[in-house]
Amino acid sequence: MVTGWGSAFDFVAFKRAFERKDFEDWVSFYADDAEWIEYRYTSPPRSPNRMVGKRQIAVFLQEICGADLGITLADEVIGTDRIAFSVDCALPDGRHIFEHVIAHIKDGQVVRQVDVEAWDQ
Repeated sequence: MVTGWGSAFDFVAFKRAFERKDFEDWVSFYADDAEWIEYRYTSPPRSPNRMVGKRQIAVFLQEICGADLGITLADEVIGTDRIAFSVDCALPDGRHIFEHVIAHIKDGQVVRQVDVEAWDQ
Protein backbone atom coordinates (compact mmCIF):
# COMPACT_ATOMS: atom_id res chain seq x y z
CA MET A 1 0.00 0.00 0.00
CA VAL A 2 1.10 3.53 -0.73
CA THR A 3 0.91 5.88 2.21
CA GLY A 4 1.18 9.60 1.74
CA TRP A 5 -1.18 12.48 2.28
CA GLY A 6 -3.64 10.84 4.64
CA SER A 7 -5.10 7.43 3.83
CA ALA A 8 -3.17 4.64 2.16
CA PHE A 9 -3.56 3.90 -1.55
CA ASP A 10 -3.99 0.19 -2.29
CA PHE A 11 -2.04 -0.22 -5.53
CA VAL A 12 -2.56 -3.99 -5.61
CA ALA A 13 -6.36 -3.54 -5.59
CA PHE A 14 -6.10 -0.66 -8.10
CA LYS A 15 -4.06 -2.82 -10.47
CA ARG A 16 -6.50 -5.70 -10.11
CA ALA A 17 -9.52 -3.47 -10.86
CA PHE A 18 -7.70 -1.83 -13.81
CA GLU A 19 -6.61 -5.12 -15.42
CA ARG A 20 -9.96 -6.84 -14.84
CA LYS A 21 -11.84 -3.76 -16.05
CA ASP A 22 -13.96 -3.91 -12.90
CA PHE A 23 -15.84 -0.64 -13.27
CA GLU A 24 -17.15 -0.24 -9.71
CA ASP A 25 -13.80 -0.99 -8.09
CA TRP A 26 -11.77 0.97 -10.65
CA VAL A 27 -13.80 4.19 -10.47
CA SER A 28 -13.73 4.09 -6.66
CA PHE A 29 -10.01 4.94 -6.74
CA TYR A 30 -10.64 8.43 -8.20
CA ALA A 31 -11.37 11.50 -6.07
CA ASP A 32 -14.56 13.42 -6.85
CA ASP A 33 -12.51 16.29 -8.28
CA ALA A 34 -9.85 14.14 -10.00
CA GLU A 35 -8.33 15.19 -13.28
CA TRP A 36 -7.18 12.74 -16.00
CA ILE A 37 -5.10 14.04 -18.90
CA GLU A 38 -4.21 11.94 -21.95
CA TYR A 39 -1.69 12.75 -24.64
CA ARG A 40 -2.12 10.66 -27.79
CA TYR A 41 -1.99 11.04 -31.54
CA THR A 42 -5.51 12.51 -31.58
CA SER A 43 -4.84 14.63 -28.46
CA PRO A 44 -1.40 16.24 -28.86
CA PRO A 45 0.34 18.39 -26.23
CA ARG A 46 -1.37 21.57 -27.43
CA SER A 47 -4.78 19.98 -26.93
CA PRO A 48 -4.73 16.90 -24.66
CA ASN A 49 -7.84 14.90 -23.82
CA ARG A 50 -8.83 16.22 -20.39
CA MET A 51 -11.40 14.66 -18.09
CA VAL A 52 -12.26 16.59 -14.96
CA GLY A 53 -14.26 15.13 -12.11
CA LYS A 54 -15.16 11.59 -11.17
CA ARG A 55 -18.35 11.69 -13.26
CA GLN A 56 -16.49 12.45 -16.47
CA ILE A 57 -13.81 9.87 -15.65
CA ALA A 58 -16.53 7.30 -14.92
CA VAL A 59 -18.02 7.75 -18.40
CA PHE A 60 -14.60 7.03 -19.92
CA LEU A 61 -13.98 4.02 -17.66
CA GLN A 62 -17.40 2.59 -18.55
CA GLU A 63 -16.38 2.68 -22.23
CA ILE A 64 -13.05 0.97 -21.46
CA CYS A 65 -14.75 -1.69 -19.34
CA GLY A 66 -17.13 -2.49 -22.20
CA ALA A 67 -14.40 -2.65 -24.83
CA ASP A 68 -12.97 -5.89 -26.18
CA LEU A 69 -9.37 -5.40 -25.13
CA GLY A 70 -6.89 -6.84 -22.71
CA ILE A 71 -5.07 -4.60 -20.23
CA THR A 72 -1.78 -5.31 -18.47
CA LEU A 73 -0.05 -3.00 -15.99
CA ALA A 74 3.70 -3.33 -15.42
CA ASP A 75 6.83 -1.46 -14.37
CA GLU A 76 5.25 0.02 -11.24
CA VAL A 77 7.10 2.71 -9.34
CA ILE A 78 5.27 3.43 -6.11
CA GLY A 79 5.96 6.51 -4.02
CA THR A 80 4.18 8.12 -1.11
CA ASP A 81 2.21 10.64 -3.14
CA ARG A 82 2.73 9.46 -6.74
CA ILE A 83 2.71 6.20 -8.63
CA ALA A 84 3.94 5.46 -12.14
CA PHE A 85 3.33 2.43 -14.32
CA SER A 86 3.04 1.26 -17.89
CA VAL A 87 -0.15 0.01 -19.53
CA ASP A 88 -0.33 -2.34 -22.49
CA CYS A 89 -3.75 -2.62 -24.15
CA ALA A 90 -4.14 -5.49 -26.62
CA LEU A 91 -6.82 -4.85 -29.22
CA PRO A 92 -8.74 -7.72 -30.88
CA ASP A 93 -7.10 -7.04 -34.27
CA GLY A 94 -3.60 -7.55 -32.83
CA ARG A 95 -2.71 -3.87 -32.50
CA HIS A 96 -1.56 -2.44 -29.17
CA ILE A 97 -1.81 0.80 -27.28
CA PHE A 98 1.08 1.40 -24.91
CA GLU A 99 1.15 4.15 -22.33
CA HIS A 100 3.09 5.50 -19.41
CA VAL A 101 1.08 6.85 -16.50
CA ILE A 102 1.90 9.09 -13.57
CA ALA A 103 -0.82 9.39 -10.95
CA HIS A 104 -0.85 11.77 -8.01
CA ILE A 105 -2.35 10.36 -4.81
CA LYS A 106 -4.04 12.20 -1.96
CA ASP A 107 -6.06 10.69 0.88
CA GLY A 108 -5.89 7.25 -0.73
CA GLN A 109 -7.32 8.33 -4.10
CA VAL A 110 -6.05 9.43 -7.49
CA VAL A 111 -6.38 13.21 -7.76
CA ARG A 112 -4.49 13.67 -11.04
CA GLN A 113 -3.48 11.18 -13.71
CA VAL A 114 -1.39 11.91 -16.79
CA ASP A 115 -1.03 9.36 -19.61
CA VAL A 116 1.23 9.48 -22.66
CA GLU A 117 0.12 6.94 -25.27
CA ALA A 118 1.61 5.33 -28.37
CA TRP A 119 -0.71 3.49 -30.78
CA ASP A 120 -0.07 0.88 -33.45
CA GLN A 121 -1.34 2.22 -36.77
